[in-house]
Amino acid sequence: MLASRTILIVEAQYIVALDVEATLGSLGAEHVVIAQDPAHAALVADQWADCTLAIVEIEREKPDQIALAGDLVRRGIAVIGLTTDTELPRTHAWISSTPIVLKPVQSNHLIAAVARAMSERPAQNE
Repeated sequence: MLASRTILIVEAQYIVALDVEATLGSLGAEHVVIAQDPAHAALVADQWADCTLAIVEIEREKPDQIALAGDLVRRGIAVIGLTTDTELPRTHAWISSTPIVLKPVQSNHLIAAVARAMSERPAQNE
């Protein structure tokens, strides 16, 4: 499902990011770029500029995370949000169409979100 695709993970907790990367590896992911936060993602943007999927930590009190996720969606990149905030889709309407995986991340939930995100992403990013 993810072979030969570039995937961006933006997650402050490195152990969580590594766990997500391992799950993506089970789906064939070979090129995963991990960033600690949106600022770090911007610094390494040349490594993920052609990504087809981004998994982004989203917290209501961190507008830079929300802005990054929104920018990626506008660019036609499939986005999955990682959060502990069960109310997030209600507080940000555009997120309601974005797959959300609650932390702690369960592999089966992440795999289902990846399948959904990849099936719904715009054809322009093939």
